[in-house]
Amino acid sequence: MIQLHPVKNSDRLNSDFKEIYETSFPDDERREWTQLLEILDNKQFILNEIYDQQKYLGFISIWNLTEFNFIEHFAIRTTEQGKGYGTQTMEHVLSTNSKPIVLEIEEPLTETARKRMEFYERLNFTVNDFSYFQPPYSIGKSSVKLLLMSYPAKIKPEDFERIKDQIYHWVYGHNNEALESETIEDFLTD
Repeated sequence: MIQLHPVKNSDRLNSDFKEIYETSFPDDERREWTQLLEILDNKQFILNEIYDQQKYLGFISIWNLTEFNFIEHFAIRTTEQGKGYGTQTMEHVLSTNSKPIVLEIEEPLTETARKRMEFYERLNFTVNDFSYFQPPYSIGKSSVKLLLMSYPAKIKPEDFERIKDQIYHWVYGHNNEALESETIEDFLTD
């Protein structure tokens, strides 16, 4: 049975965590290691390590925001993929969560990205049709064109900007005033 163990102290991270984190996400789609360790103190950020009994499987990080929860990263170690652990983890998160959930995925341009989208669709997540760019995590990193998926329903058009602003503010550290003065071209560095 899947168990989620919240981690608030970097000393408590499983020794395999860093390797999984760095190999599961492209550089532009993850924080620098020191940035990640710094946000462990943020009360809205919950980093959960995933276990099956004593076996370490991976991790899921969730931002507890006012209107919704945002899944920032979710990874199951490669040797444990395809065994149903990802589905069990997401079912656990969905069943213990009372708020809508939003997450980012890559556009389905590769087989891996298509499979990832299908995984979330099987769990009743919906792809939203809005144009969305993940802002750079830090100087030197690029923005990334992604899709937002949501559960249990699509994001309403009138709610999209507010939800995006909350993600940009809390997850990526962009304040709303800066967002209003920036254009999408400011985020694009390609």
